[in-house]
Amino acid sequence: MGLTEKEVEVLRLKRKGFTQIQIAKRLKISQPAVSFFYRNAMNKIRDSYETVKLAKKLKVKDE
Repeated sequence: MGLTEKEVEVLRLKRKGFTQIQIAKRLKISQPAVSFFYRNAMNKIRDSYETVKLAKKLKVKDE
């Protein structure tokens, strides 16, 4: 499952050093929404990484 547009935007702003409050104001969303999008994005990235790690361990080839 890929990242949503909002998740990507939150990650991009976080990488630039914006705080959650600044991100919320900039994107016109609530601070809890910023946390939600950030947490979802990080979980998706972690899950993707774990999937790749498992595939390598099991020597699954991409066809």
